[in-house]
Amino acid sequence: MNSILVPIDFSETSENALNYAVGLANYLSFKIILLHVDSIPLVNNEFQDLSYVISKSKEDNLELLKNKAKQLKKDDFLIGDVDYFAESGDLKSTIEVFISEKNVDFVVMGITGHDTMLGKFLLGSNAVSLSREISVPLFIIPKNYKYKKIQSIAYASKYYTSSNGHEGLLKIKYINAILGSLLYVLHVIPNNHFIDEAESNLDTFVEHKLDQTNHKTFILTNDNVSKAILDFIDGHNVDIVVLEQKDYSFFDNLFHISATKEVAFNSPIPILTFHV
Repeated sequence: MNSILVPIDFSETSENALNYAVGLANYLSFKIILLHVDSIPLVNNEFQDLSYVISKSKEDNLELLKNKAKQLKKDDFLIGDVDYFAESGDLKSTIEVFISEKNVDFVVMGITGHDTMLGKFLLGSNAVSLSREISVPLFIIPKNYKYKKIQSIAYASKYYTSSNGHEGLLKIKYINAILGSLLYVLHVIPNNHFIDEAESNLDTFVEHKLDQTNHKTFILTNDNVSKAILDFIDGHNVDIVVLEQKDYSFFDNLFHISATKEVAFNSPIPILTFHV
């Protein structure tokens, strides 16, 4: 059965993300998997036995997750299966194991730190960092955002040097199909940039690939990619914005990670990222 994985740290942020995941799971008829991951604590064995501390923590967390799963089933008669797990170790590695072993289609996480510069620098970074590393699409849910049916998606694409690397088009077509939404394809180009023949040919290629997809294409002119995306969101009725995460050179990575953070921390709607 298809599933949505929701990392839980028992904070308001993860609770809000869980509420969004429930709405999404109900719409898609997916099951929900709750996962709490404790970092292995540094304990002086002169005072406490490390294995006992980990075991006790896991036991306590499982009980909390069990109660949360019961409450979800009680509060929402539409909800399907809810599984729950408590683990110790590295968050990213543990999530990847669950993605592989539990048939996970999406991961849903909250993001914190919208309100302060310190929060933007230190908090909420797990979701943004994981967006570049995990193998399935990741929803990043803003603070206090409530689920509503996804009827329109803004897909921030870019021009590539060839038409061979459009794995992203296949993924966005699949996502758009299962959500039954309208797709806005956004090409962002710098100010005063003239589209050359190669870029024009790629436009034709993209339109051909999306021929059977309900979509509209926009070319946005702005030297700041993230600002162009955020301005589009502000001026259109969009339910989620999709960002591709590609493997770039080291210096390109610095730019694209920064752009993803800027959109994620300032977007009023959820971000969906996938790696290609």
